[in-house]
Amino acid sequence: MARFFDNKSEILIAQADVHEEQTVVHETTEQETSSHGGEHETPAYIFYIYGAIAIIIFLIFAFISTRKLKLRPGKIQNVFEYIVEMLYSIPVMVMGERGLKYAPFVSTFFIAIICMNVIGLIPGLKAATANPSITFGLSIVAFIAIQYYGFKENGFGYVKHFMGPVAALAPLIFIIELASELVRPLSLAMRLYGNIFGEEMVVHALSTQIHPIAAIIMLPLQILSVFLQSFVFTLLVSVYISMATEKEGH
Repeated sequence: MARFFDNKSEILIAQADVHEEQTVVHETTEQETSSHGGEHETPAYIFYIYGAIAIIIFLIFAFISTRKLKLRPGKIQNVFEYIVEMLYSIPVMVMGERGLKYAPFVSTFFIAIICMNVIGLIPGLKAATANPSITFGLSIVAFIAIQYYGFKENGFGYVKHFMGPVAALAPLIFIIELASELVRPLSLAMRLYGNIFGEEMVVHALSTQIHPIAAIIMLPLQILSVFLQSFVFTLLVSVYISMATEKEGH
């Protein structure tokens, strides 16, 4: 009988130890999740604030670049004119000379996105484009403009772009092409959001799990990514506009 109670006591003690270990593991997991997932808990309105700051920066940039223009530009005007020429070259590279017509619209995307991205390089702040609502909003604006330019240039002929050259297959091709067109805003939005958000997660993980100086080491790559993602979004918008405005038969 004494042996029975001894065995029973050992079992109860073992169960208590196991329960204690499970509690410790659970608490540790919660702490790790909190440290790794802190970025996920940022309220959406914070990104909207950063987006508003980026727009203010953009407006200041526009004001400074167009104020007191001279026929013989000074150093500051030369810098801004060079930037504008570089931005205008993106749609021209895709569409040729007719790309100049769409250059102001396309360039606005580049400047707005790069301002939103640059904010994320400031310690303690986040890129506005690390929120899908922001990138989806940008993509919707681009999508609406692309459809507008398409109908403006081709009229009802723009719809024929979705039907293909074979009349018998037109209904099927139309459905496929329309679905492809509707997916483009989502693709644009998620590409920009995924790259910027993923980059911030990597930097956060390195700085918290290894050493804060790791974030400084990553800074050159972050700067490169800021320009690259802005360029890719702008380039894709230029390509989509080119496809929408292409005259039938070309």
